[in-house]
This record gives sequence, structure tokens and C-alpha cells, in this order.
Amino acid sequence: MSGSLSPSGLAPPTTGSATGNPRNKTALKPGRSLMDWVRLGHSGTDLAGTKGALLDVTRQELAKHNKKKDAWMALKGKVYNVTPYMEFHPGGEDELMRGVGQDATQLFNDVHKWVNFEGMLQKCLVGRLVESRSFFLKPSFLPLGRSSSAKPTNGAEEKNSLSVPNAESQAGVPNAKSPLVTPPTPSPLPSPKYDWFQTHTVINLAVYTRWKHITKEHVVVLKRGATVKVVCYIQDMVYVVHLELDKPVAEEFEVRAGGSSVGKVDVLLQKGEAGVRWNRPGKTLPGHGEHIRAKDFEIEYVECTLARREAITHNTCLLVLQVPDNTRLPVPVGHHVYLRSPSKEVVKPYTPVASTLSLGDQEEPGRHIHLFIKVYSDGALTPILDKLPVSSQVEVSLPEGNFSHDQLTTATSVAAHLVLLAAGTGLTPMVRLMLLALRNKKNVHLILFNKTEKDIPWKEELEGLVEESGSLLKVTHVLSEGSTSWGGERGRIGKTLLEKLLPERGEERTTYLCLCGPTAFTKLGVSLLDDLGYSSDEYHAFLG
Repeated sequence: MSGSLSPSGLAPPTTGSATGNPRNKTALKPGRSLMDWVRLGHSGTDLAGTKGALLDVTRQELAKHNKKKDAWMALKGKVYNVTPYMEFHPGGEDELMRGVGQDATQLFNDVHKWVNFEGMLQKCLVGRLVESRSFFLKPSFLPLGRSSSAKPTNGAEEKNSLSVPNAESQAGVPNAKSPLVTPPTPSPLPSPKYDWFQTHTVINLAVYTRWKHITKEHVVVLKRGATVKVVCYIQDMVYVVHLELDKPVAEEFEVRAGGSSVGKVDVLLQKGEAGVRWNRPGKTLPGHGEHIRAKDFEIEYVECTLARREAITHNTCLLVLQVPDNTRLPVPVGHHVYLRSPSKEVVKPYTPVASTLSLGDQEEPGRHIHLFIKVYSDGALTPILDKLPVSSQVEVSLPEGNFSHDQLTTATSVAAHLVLLAAGTGLTPMVRLMLLALRNKKNVHLILFNKTEKDIPWKEELEGLVEESGSLLKVTHVLSEGSTSWGGERGRIGKTLLEKLLPERGEERTTYLCLCGPTAFTKLGVSLLDDLGYSSDEYHAFLG
């Protein structure tokens, strides 16, 4: 996924494309921008319509509020009056109406999980969703989360014992059940196992993931004071180790992963005092032992530092973010992170690119994040990022994505030909895919759609990569508004163009395709591939 893109790769309306809205948003009325919504929220207007009271709302009551002029929606156990937000929703009223009158948590997670809805809709809060109405509460007493007396259990973890997830106490509300949050999807895969070992100088936190393909790229480590959190990305699942250490350890640590049939991950911590024997690593914290779908994993942010900004074209730049010394934040190929504004009201997804467009050695994963972004003058986040001074703090989420290991293997190792269709900054997920396939000696054809010559990113670097690859890489630039001197391809994505540029199809079907760009571009591309006879297991669409 990438940031918002230009429409340069879209076919004209006569080919069946969308209207050409560059960022796939509904045109809003004047005075209905994000900042207008923020100002309305601070105006003192009763957006919830409850005169300051917070209510217990049953599903039956929620279902009654299902019209544009009376629209309530439940998200993660809380009920919001989204009626005043209708005209401000970038996706349009019809899209928002899909979730009104019901618990829209799953729909939200599928489409907008990265959005900070609690910040956006805090002034629209009606109350909480309950099984049955028990009583009416004043705002200061409504236990929307865990009550102040409820504490997580911290069971002592014995040496070399396997982890057991801890439960959290629920808010003590008489005759009312806890908020009706959609439960995490149980894992269909064997559950990983956690263990620990020690030497004279080292505490080793070990996870047996039971996935032989795991590498250090799939292991995030957050070390904050005495707290250590290890998140292992295992196919479409995550497994978590979360501990408060009993004794001091050094700031630096080492991660080892891969090379074993049991998919072992080792996080090696240096003891603060060599020779001191530990009875256990520490007490377990909430989330420890979780093995859940990655899509159900709560988004968590890390404060990174803007180390460098480099102009790429007239309106794009490369941001290099430095991860804190006590953190490893690698992003698997085909996955993305979210950047959050300082106000925490704006969140956008971006796919990291490689540290260099070269087949040479890349830097150790997890220390820096390289983001290629397009700056929009009227954007909600990119103008902020563009003006941030170097050394500023930027909140970056843990990785997400649905590009599976099987798809990655097919694209970069199995298929004889990898074709990458990208529009504008839709190039971002293609960069690391392209480099990995080339290192595996596969033929790659990058078809890059832009508006004009000045919009082409890394043109010289791509030419250098073609030469370095020994002609394994072919790059075709397609411009919708090329100058009179432009000698390359012209136009937009369409059936005729694809028939011309794609490899001939044989019975063996040895071509795999990836698409990324504005939503309209990508959806049209998928439709065209279907028309050309490609099946859904022969391509992957990166959709924002």
C-alpha cells in the first residue's frame, strides 16, 4: 500500500474506469474537510445528541438508528452517532451507511483498521453496546474500558515453562456484560511455544514458531525499560511474548531466526550482572501468549526519528526514519506501516522501499524505514511530513499486510516472469519484490504509469538496475501526458496496452503479476486481467 496517488495510470472513462478522482475519495462540499470536522468537534456542539449523557445501548436499540438523518454505529463496544459526520466522510455517505444500525467493528477492521476512529468520533460518543440495558450512567462513571480496580493477572512464569495467555479482569458492572467487541479469530495453525534459557551472561527468550520460513524480517522487538515485547509474524498470524523483566539487562540485544525445522526465534538479552542466576525472566504482561490473526492484532506505534529527507521528483520525496536503539522494526516484503500525525487525528498507510535500488547488500532489517511519499498541498498528512524538520519524532506502527509467504514465493522464486503494474507511488511495494526476484535470477518487467517525464521516480537508478541485472529486468514507462519529445509508451492502463506488454501466455502459466496504484487503477487492472484470462491465483492487487 502507498499513500494517495495521481490518476495518471487510469484509462479514460470510455474504458470503464472510475471518474479519475486521484485519491479515490468522494468530492466533499466546501467546509467539510478534516480540519473543518476537527473545528466542529471543538465548537461545543452536542454531536452525540445525548446532552452529555452516556447510554447503555442494546443491539435492538442500535438497529433503530439506521437512517442518514439518524445514524448510530457500534465500533469495538462503543456506540457513536455518526449522523453529523456523514458529510465529512471522505468515502462518501453511502460507504458510511454500510455500518449504521449495527456493530460495524469487523467491517471497520476490514476497510479502515488504521483509522483513529476514537479520536475522530470522540465527540459523537453515545455510550456502550450491551446485551441488555441495566442502568443509565453519567459520563464520569461510565466504565467504557476496564474499571480502575480491575488489574491484569501476572502469573509467575517458571523457568523453561510454556507461556499461558493472561486474562484481564472485566469492569464490575452489575447485570451488564463486557463491551461486545468482535472476538479474535482462532488460529488454524499449530500454536507456537515459548521457552527461556540462561547462560552465565545471557537470557534467551525462545519462540518455537513451527514455521520453517521465518526470518529476522518477521520478528519485531520492542524494549522499553524493563518491558520486552516480541511480536512474531507467522504467515497471517502473530504470536506475542510480553514480559516485565525481573532484573536489569543491557540496552542492546540480538535476534536470531530461521535455519531450523521448528522455526525457532531467539531474542538474546545481556544480563546486567553476569553470573547472577535468574529464577524466571519476569512477570507476564497483557497479550503475552496471544496467537491471533494479524488483522485482529491491535495497532501499536513506535516513535521513530526522521533521519533524512531526499527529494525524488518535483512532488515526491524519500523519508528515512530511524528506529529507536532499543527496538527492531522490520517490515516484511509486501507489508506496510501506518504513520500518525502529531495530533493523532490523521493516520495513513505507507509501504517501505529498499534502502537502495541495487542488487548489492541491503542494510540490516529493522534499523531504518525508507518511505517514498507524494506530497499533496491539500493532503491531511503529507504536508505535515514534508515540513517536519530532520530529527523530528514520527509515530510509526508495527507492520501489517496480506501478501502471504506463498504469494511471495510464487512471485519471486517459482514464476518464470514477474510483471509489476504500478501507477505513481504505487511503485512502493514493487521495489523490494523486484529486487528479491532479481536476486533469485527471475525475469522482471516493471510497467510504471505516470503523467509526465518529470513524474518518473528514480529513472536513472532503474536504468542502472537494468544493466546490473544482466537484462533480467525490463522497465517500461507509460505516460498519459508525455511531451512531444517522449519516445516511450503513451496512454493509460487498458486491454490493448496489456496485450501488447504482457508475456505471451502458454499452458504452463509461468507469469505472476502484482498491481498497485489508485484504487480505481488497481480495480480496473484486476478486471482487465480477468478479461485476459488470468485467474486470481496468478496476480495480487495491493489495495489501500
